[in-house]
Amino acid sequence: MNPQMVMLDVDSPDVSTVGPPVYANIAHVSYTPYDFRLTFSVLPTPHDHGNSVIPAPPRAVVDVVLPIGTVEAMVDLLRAEFDRFVEEFGSPTPRVQPADGQR
Repeated sequence: MNPQMVMLDVDSPDVSTVGPPVYANIAHVSYTPYDFRLTFSVLPTPHDHGNSVIPAPPRAVVDVVLPIGTVEAMVDLLRAEFDRFVEEFGSPTPRVQPADGQR
């Protein structure tokens, strides 16, 4: 048998059927040999602590697991859209630096 090629015409999803958008200002990434897990969180904003270092545990708001076969395409898509953003609005600031020992 000769497998037939099927073409998919994928459009933007109908977001009216999902809840409100989820805000996150930090992401953690982990992976297995089969998938990547993106945990999006909200990092609390410390107030009135001067220059001292205080713990800031993130509060997870959503977990997304991507099959390994989709990750490279997702990275390419994010890069292309980010480049378009920078072309239209300029480079965003501020840049967040990872904590010591985190890379």
